[in-house]
Amino acid sequence: MIRSVAPIDLWILRRKPHNQVILYNEKLLVRWHHPFWFASRCLLQGTGRERDMVVYRNRSVCATAQAHGPSDRPELSIIYLSTQKAGCGWNHTENDIWYRLLERLCVNAGHNHIQRIYTVAWSHQHEVREIFRQLGFQTYAQQVVLQLSGPDWDQGTTRSPMRAQSRQDAWAIHKLYGAVTPRLVQQAEVRSPRTWVLPLSHHWQRCRRRAWVVGPQDNLRAYLHILSGPDAHAITLLLHPDERDQAADIVRFGLAQILDTRPVYLLLREYHQELLGPLQNLGFQVAGEQALLVKNTVIPVRRAVTLSTFKARIWDTQVTIPRISIPEEDSQPYVTRARHDE
Repeated sequence: MIRSVAPIDLWILRRKPHNQVILYNEKLLVRWHHPFWFASRCLLQGTGRERDMVVYRNRSVCATAQAHGPSDRPELSIIYLSTQKAGCGWNHTENDIWYRLLERLCVNAGHNHIQRIYTVAWSHQHEVREIFRQLGFQTYAQQVVLQLSGPDWDQGTTRSPMRAQSRQDAWAIHKLYGAVTPRLVQQAEVRSPRTWVLPLSHHWQRCRRRAWVVGPQDNLRAYLHILSGPDAHAITLLLHPDERDQAADIVRFGLAQILDTRPVYLLLREYHQELLGPLQNLGFQVAGEQALLVKNTVIPVRRAVTLSTFKARIWDTQVTIPRISIPEEDSQPYVTRARHDE
């Protein structure tokens, strides 16, 4: 009943869906998702670590679930759910079908050695969040999606310009990320210094990444990242607590680098809520709130460590300890067997 995408599914995907849920992560905010072209790519390039699509189909209904992930990390992001009427007599529960599709995606991810599965859900999508909760997804952070409203985006800056990120800044950015991000979020996202390295070329990519930093290479104070796509721009910000008064100026600098009129979004995590007021003064308005969800497909295993025979003999030896004795006592040394715990 549930299978991978097949050529026959492309005809149904060209129709308008009866119901669909697009799970807007950072990439989908700047680039519209096309289920038909995603399915075509799955057929041409195959499914696995980088993309996956499963289909539930019978005579009355056709439902799909799609996910994609980076090629260099064992991660997968669920991005799309849909339901199509394939005929008459549809008496299925839509949430039950989506549950089964997502369950199959999680099983496929485990077979492909995916360690973490991510998704996002808007605050009003209660039923979708309940499906993910029953599948074992946990909320590790909340974020507010801000959208810039107003014609004057090139507002300039009142501070010295930020410098463009270099490859040597990756470790310092990761250090700043560790300083401002709660431990629970760090454990869920499992980032490394390599995560912050910008791609060298954008010729074959539809999305462009740019970033700027403030501070010396060993002690950065701020990090501004802009993801630009064909439909919009998305800004993310890392700011040291001592630099929060400069948040508006730093965002102004980023807006000055955007030379077109496409929409601008800013993703603000819950642990940066004190920046909401200054950003709204720049013209940003709250577009919605999202919950960031994660499901781990692996768990850490603790194994008992046994000492080798050679090492055990080192710790299990006879140690001769001399004893102070008076002349009339036996002058033989006192021998004891001492054990040292590891």
